[in-house]
Amino acid sequence: MLSVLPSRPLLRVAGAILFQRRRPAPFHAAAQAYAHRIEASRQGRVREPESAFGGAQSSQPSGRSLIRSFAGGQAVNGGTHRPEPQVAPMEVEVKIRLPDRAAYDKVAAALSAASSSSDISPAAPGADISSSSAGGRIASHAQANYFFDGPARELNSRKVVLRLRTYNGDEKATVTLKGRQILENGIGRASEVECEVPPAAAARYLAAPSDMLREVDIVRTAADKFGLNSLVGLGGFRNQRDCFRWRGHTLELDETAFEHGTLYEIECETDRPEELRDQLEAFLRQLGVSYSYSGTSKFANFINKSLL
Repeated sequence: MLSVLPSRPLLRVAGAILFQRRRPAPFHAAAQAYAHRIEASRQGRVREPESAFGGAQSSQPSGRSLIRSFAGGQAVNGGTHRPEPQVAPMEVEVKIRLPDRAAYDKVAAALSAASSSSDISPAAPGADISSSSAGGRIASHAQANYFFDGPARELNSRKVVLRLRTYNGDEKATVTLKGRQILENGIGRASEVECEVPPAAAARYLAAPSDMLREVDIVRTAADKFGLNSLVGLGGFRNQRDCFRWRGHTLELDETAFEHGTLYEIECETDRPEELRDQLEAFLRQLGVSYSYSGTSKFANFINKSLL
């Protein structure tokens, strides 16, 4: 186990521990017990409580919208979504899946080569938007994402996801609570609250996650709400995120590396998601790049070992 880690190199050490295939015995035992409880939930042996915070849902881009509810780590077919009260700000983003590395590279090259002076206003109807409407790369982040829950799945059984994310090693760290995500026709909506934490504290949380219950306000609030007394680490995945300015938006081009495979995706937060989605589809068609709507969240892919 690691104690308080104030120095920069130790954050990388702590991060490496959780990504090793042969994890420390306490972490492995907790994760294994958590996995067994997920399996019990899938087989109907555990009754899932209701939640006001939410969970992860997804859909496929077909003629009829299909909403699937992420319950106990499993995507299952559901009915028409009925909005529930949210306890956090709503994040709305466009999520488009790219088929492979070649498509990812082609999109990145087009965005990188674009003139930064041309994204001030939208392109005129009929204009070539494959290059003239982009603004070039503005940031790059090597993200490490770690997930946590109570030993009895107190969060996930209520459709809540707790994530710790680091940026470029020890440059920055955030803790995020996400509620139910509705992912429909390439547009995701989810409640979300987030706060920044010191990188040295983030390193400590990897070894002693229950410290977040006392030290991170949003986690303490969730603990009080859901009766959470301790946290266990579930593991995580890495994501390379390059950010580009495009038609007044910030596009996030993701390469997400799970243990079971790699996914490529375009994400962008917006308050006009349908309009932006249609513009992105036109952009990709002009590039000759195939695409699909993202089928589920990164967390669901991580838990289910899927690539949807």
